[in-house]
Amino acid sequence: MRPASLSDAARAVGGELVGADGATLVRGAAVDSRRVREGDLFFALRGGVDGAAFAPEAHSCGAAATVADRPLDVPTLIVEDPLGALQLLARWSLSQGHEHNGSVVTTVGITGSVGKTTTKDALAAILRAAGKKVSATEGNFNNEIGLPLTVLAADERTEVLVLEMGATHSGDIERLCHIAPPQVGILTAIAPKHLESFGTLEGLAATKGELSLALPDTGSFVSPLSVPEVATGPGKKLARRIVFNREDAEGTDLWASGLEDSEEGLRFVAHFGDQSSEVRCPVFGTHLVQPLLAALGGALALGLDLETGARGLSRLRRTGLRGEVHHLRGGITVYDDSYNASPAAIAAVLRYGAEQASRRGSRFVAVLGGMFELGPCAREYHREAGRLAAELRVDLLVCVGDEARWYAETFPEQKILFPDAETAAEQLGEALRAGDYVVAKGSRGVGLDNLTRKLRESLALV
Repeated sequence: MRPASLSDAARAVGGELVGADGATLVRGAAVDSRRVREGDLFFALRGGVDGAAFAPEAHSCGAAATVADRPLDVPTLIVEDPLGALQLLARWSLSQGHEHNGSVVTTVGITGSVGKTTTKDALAAILRAAGKKVSATEGNFNNEIGLPLTVLAADERTEVLVLEMGATHSGDIERLCHIAPPQVGILTAIAPKHLESFGTLEGLAATKGELSLALPDTGSFVSPLSVPEVATGPGKKLARRIVFNREDAEGTDLWASGLEDSEEGLRFVAHFGDQSSEVRCPVFGTHLVQPLLAALGGALALGLDLETGARGLSRLRRTGLRGEVHHLRGGITVYDDSYNASPAAIAAVLRYGAEQASRRGSRFVAVLGGMFELGPCAREYHREAGRLAAELRVDLLVCVGDEARWYAETFPEQKILFPDAETAAEQLGEALRAGDYVVAKGSRGVGLDNLTRKLRESLALV
């Protein structure tokens, strides 16, 4: 954020300063006292604990003031709702950035059931390669707390702000767009996820559609071809819409051909109208072509040409635990995509793993953790994945966690069930053979990243 006085920050959030010097400069924000930097506002949020209890620690680390709902023994900015104040400050800061030195900050919002982080990473790589100053979501900071923190952490010279927007309830995307109004929206995909809260796929799609509805009439929207209409803001007037698809089809503006996957990564030709450009991207998994196309669509919406976008993808480095390939002792290869999971993502990784194992003549081992928040159809979604694993001729299915037992119900071949990732991490190595091709995928809460880390440590090449 652009540095602002504490007095200006107080006016922006409608708060009252107590025991604080209004001339003190505010340079950022934090909700974790351990991460406070000099000049940050520390927002004392209430969760499992009352954040106000950590105000002295934040003060000792250089916090300009603590934002709380009552006076404290440190400089305090008193507001009715500290979380609401965090969001207000982010919106105000972004509006100030639009005016700074006559520059305009363009905000890109990215949502979807799967592929948000890959799309965000890819678009940021393209923009940076094109010489743009970019700030983007880090980690999983894509909710009502993380998004405003991302906005406030953005460098004041930022030209393009690339924000992931997650949702678990109707209205979530609309609220995030109010905090950081986007000029460009990207929808990556619609697939079953968080159905415990959305109820139906149509309800999920409608929530994702809040992004397109939040765009101004001058905005641009990028979306996949085959998604429920409600997800694309039907009837919403926009300056530009770009529809992408893995292959050429009626109604598609941006598509791929000649898709190849090798030890160096993905290679394909991207097409947009009468333009075409070869893409060479150091990521692994043919299922990733969709988020890469989404990122190219975002770049086109921002005024870059297809060749510039394709060239930028060669510099992509994905966020950890998403499609990482590890070569271990005994010729064992592990494809670690363990960050999170949904039915569509599980299916994509199983298909990719089957293709790779067949190409190498390897035994195919699928390590699957349970998929969370799928609502009343959760068991059937797991059973469908088990059937797919059988169709793809998985040689060994490793089921990790309570929900993962449902995979085994429809998988007739060799399988091992572990109650948790810790047990699996201790014992899985004994079940692997030289030359195995292993994929790992499961919801974040299962903890498969600990399993893959232990495999890398115990079977490291020496």
